[in-house]
Amino acid sequence: MDFFDILIVGGGPAGSLAAAAALKTDPSLSVAIIDPDSDNHHRIGEALLTGTVMALADADLDDVVAAAGFHHKIGATYVWGETREPWYVNYPRTENDGYPAAFKDETGYRRSIHVPRNVFDPILRREVQRRGVTIIADKVRTVATSESAAGTGILSVTTDSGRRVRAKRYIDCSGHSLALARHVTKRSPIGAARVARYAYTRDIDWDLAAAKGFDIHRTNIVSTPNGWIWAIHLGEAGGNLTSLGFVSTPDTLSKLTLENCTDAFPELEHFGFENGYRGPRTFEGKPTDKFYGHPDYSFACDTLHGPNWSLAGDAALFIDPILSQGVTLAVHYGFMRGRAAALELSGDDKAQSNATSHYLREGAVLRKVVGEWYGNNRAVSDWRMGTVMTSKALFGEDLDEVTAFRWITNLENLRHDYDTYHPYPDEERVKIARALGFEGHLLGDAG
Repeated sequence: MDFFDILIVGGGPAGSLAAAAALKTDPSLSVAIIDPDSDNHHRIGEALLTGTVMALADADLDDVVAAAGFHHKIGATYVWGETREPWYVNYPRTENDGYPAAFKDETGYRRSIHVPRNVFDPILRREVQRRGVTIIADKVRTVATSESAAGTGILSVTTDSGRRVRAKRYIDCSGHSLALARHVTKRSPIGAARVARYAYTRDIDWDLAAAKGFDIHRTNIVSTPNGWIWAIHLGEAGGNLTSLGFVSTPDTLSKLTLENCTDAFPELEHFGFENGYRGPRTFEGKPTDKFYGHPDYSFACDTLHGPNWSLAGDAALFIDPILSQGVTLAVHYGFMRGRAAALELSGDDKAQSNATSHYLREGAVLRKVVGEWYGNNRAVSDWRMGTVMTSKALFGEDLDEVTAFRWITNLENLRHDYDTYHPYPDEERVKIARALGFEGHLLGDAG
């Protein structure tokens, strides 16, 4: 049997950041990641936010990612609202704010990146392995648990190869497979069922798209009567492919094919597609005759931590891909969970509760912001004003509409998770949070 201080299941961004944070907090710890994936493994989630970059910097992983030469992102383009005119989220020019210099242009404007996940994820995993993390290239088959007054705990895990592993603390970063979570908690759906279909292409007419208001250096999102479309260019690091796909209800997308997608989503004409999906390819750039599919994804686990375990990334919760926040939540709360596990081992019995409190609060914020996208109100100014109120109520920030929307949707607000003191008066936070319809746990309860 193998024994570690901290065992992480899942070697994606959440798992790598959890491992990096644990070792940064206490370099003497023994940390392992169980993950079966080869380096060349496909995952959706290519559009990263400035909040992702900040979390990478927290884990001292920003330089190694910057050196990979991923496609630069300057913001996002949206077609949503009462008109069909595009509007934009632009990353600002900042100075002396701690944002990594490697992710700014020569004039000081912040940049994020679009990444092929089969390249990005292994970079993180190899770097934490270089720092001393043990990588177990296997898959969890069984999980042994025990019951106590504190709740369900994990005793050990056994892999497909028969390897039994025990740890003092376990972190589930296994995504939608919920390798540990399904043994210790339950998950509940959030909102109406929505699914995705997508492929990759090199045949987008970017000159036409630019004339329509879109940009090869932005995440491009177009709302439609049937759902919405994304177009995310991956640059040279991604083989000059563009991730192009659709989100809608299961009944709509069950009928979608490469040939009829322009009938269901005529807005594809913005990118030069009029008679079906042009040049569909796999994530490796090989021709394909079918879409990738992603099942209903919006859910949250009922409990986010227990006696000796915690959840991060999609294993904990996922709201919706509309604002590209999945990887940012994964890296940020992966980092928080790894640090909390290390602090627990040093005697801090509140560390995981604090992380869970932040997680629950952010989940409610995102449900509010994403709800505007699917709601009946189509006024962009009202959507942005909601982020102004949220920024003030929960974070004590006085921001204008444009800044507040960028700050919330890029999850830059997560920086407040590191602060033990909140400058905004509690009585005012309670008053405004109630007006916004937020639950009590947003105000600091562990939930």
